[in-house]
Amino acid sequence: MGNIAVTFVLVLVALVFIAEFYKASFERQMESKDERGQILIFKVKSLSYKILSFGILIGVVVVAIFKLMDKEYFIYYVMLVFFIQSIASSVYLAVVRKA
Repeated sequence: MGNIAVTFVLVLVALVFIAEFYKASFERQMESKDERGQILIFKVKSLSYKILSFGILIGVVVVAIFKLMDKEYFIYYVMLVFFIQSIASSVYLAVVRKA
């Protein structure tokens, strides 16, 4: 079980690096400097804030109200939410950019 968890986290970390590199490379391009690019960046950041807000809110409900998870594991849940937010926002940017 430990090897699966470590592999899962390493894959997530690699995906986060790729996702952040993709977003950074987009923001350096001329495409991001025009009006459409600025709107895309705004949409990506808006989605990111929604994912973070709802993810952490759900975590607080799970830990504090329903006590389905120990408080010690909450930091790992938040880390997972941040990883998912990073990957999802890059996927969203790629999809919106192609449209």
